[in-house]
Amino acid sequence: MATARSGKSAHVTLLEQLMYTKDTARSPDDGILRLCEAIQINWGDLNQDLQYDLKEAWGILSQAESKEVAFAIRANLTFNGFHDDDSPIHGKAVTFRARDCLHVKEKYNEDWWIGRVVKVDAPIGFIPTPIKLRKLAQEASTLQRETAVKRNTSMDKDKKKEDTAVTKTVSRTGSLESLHGIPQKRVSEIEPKSQGPYEAVPVIRPIVLMGPSLRGFDITDLMHKALIHALIENFEDRLEILPIEKSMIDAFKSSIDANKNTTKPDCLDQITDRIFTAAKSFKLLFVDLRLDTPLPLRNCSLAPILVHIKISNIKVLQNLIKQRGAEQKRALTSQCYGANKLNDLDRKNFDVILSEHDFKDAKEHLMNYLEKYWKATRPFQATKKHGSIIHNTPGFISRLQGIKSPKPPHYTAARHMGSVRS
Repeated sequence: MATARSGKSAHVTLLEQLMYTKDTARSPDDGILRLCEAIQINWGDLNQDLQYDLKEAWGILSQAESKEVAFAIRANLTFNGFHDDDSPIHGKAVTFRARDCLHVKEKYNEDWWIGRVVKVDAPIGFIPTPIKLRKLAQEASTLQRETAVKRNTSMDKDKKKEDTAVTKTVSRTGSLESLHGIPQKRVSEIEPKSQGPYEAVPVIRPIVLMGPSLRGFDITDLMHKALIHALIENFEDRLEILPIEKSMIDAFKSSIDANKNTTKPDCLDQITDRIFTAAKSFKLLFVDLRLDTPLPLRNCSLAPILVHIKISNIKVLQNLIKQRGAEQKRALTSQCYGANKLNDLDRKNFDVILSEHDFKDAKEHLMNYLEKYWKATRPFQATKKHGSIIHNTPGFISRLQGIKSPKPPHYTAARHMGSVRS
C-alpha cells in the first residue's frame, strides 16, 4: 500500500478527490477534514487502483466481517445499490439513505469501500467512495445532456423513444440521488451539502438528553439524572460517561447564535475531539451538553442520538414546577416557554421522544432503543460480554455533577403529581 503523502499538499489532493468540484476556495467542514484524516491514517493515498478477481473479492469481503471499524461516515445522499449494480460482487452494493450512518471496515479499491449501514441485521457490502460517486454524477450529467439534445431535435416524432431514453437515464442513475441526473423534488427534504457526499462522524453516536424544559431548573435536571442513573444501572460496563468541563460547555453555549440556532465552526472543536476520541472505546457514550434545543447540533459532525423528554400538557409541567418551591415558581414562565419551543419542533429533530408519564415506561422505551443500537454497531458480537475500560457507577456521576443521583421514583412521582393536579 502506498504511503500517504504528508503536509498541506496531501490534504488538498484528498479534498479534491472527496469533493464533486475542485473549488478549493470553499472551506470544507470538520466532517470532511476528519474523513480525509481517517483515510490517510488507515489506507494512505487513494490514487492506488487495486484489482481483484471474483474469488479474491469474496475472500476480502468475508474477512472484513470480523475486522474492527476503521471509521464512520454519515451520508448526505441516498444510494440505491439495486440499480445497475457494478460493485466488485454483483448484488453486494450497500443501499443507504441520506443521514444514515455507515461503518467502514476497509478500502477495496478507489471506487469501493467495504462496510455496512449501522442498523440491526444490515449486511456487509461495498460502499461507493466519493470518487465513484463523482464518476456516477458525471455519467448522469452526460446522459442528461444527450437526452436533452434528442428531445430538441425530435419533439413530436420520437416522443415515445425520448420517454424511454429518460427512463433509462433515471434507471442508470437511480442509485444516486441528490446529483445532477435526478430531479430536485426527489431530494427536497435533504439539505444541500456542497462539501461532499459523506462526512466523518464518531464510530459510536453520543447520547444527548433534552427537555422537558430548560436546563438548570429542578424539574429538567431531576429527570435527566434519573435517566442517567437508569442508563448506568442497565448498561453498566457497556456505557461510558464523558465528562465535559463546565467552562467548555459555557463557551460552547455562548457561541450559539440565538437567531439562527447554529454554532460557529471553531466552537465545537474541543468537544468534538473529545467525543471522537472517547468513541473509539466502542461503548455507548453519554455526553451532557446542557443544551435547551437540538438545532445547534443539526449540522455538526457529532451525529448525536437526541433524546427528548416530552411533557405535552403544559399544565402538568406548571404543577410540577410549583411543587418545587417559590424559587422555581418565579421562573415558571420561562420554563413553560422553553418546553413549548421544544414541543413545537419537528419530530425529525429527535431520535427518541419519551412522552410516557411513568418512569418505568420511559426507561423501557429508551433502553430498548439503545439496546437495538448496541446490537446494530456490533452485529457479530451483540451477545458477547465486553470488558470494561471505565466502569461508571452512580457515585461516579455524582462526583461529575456535584450532586446526588436521584432515585428513579423521583421521576415517576413528579409526573404523577402533575397528572393528578392537572
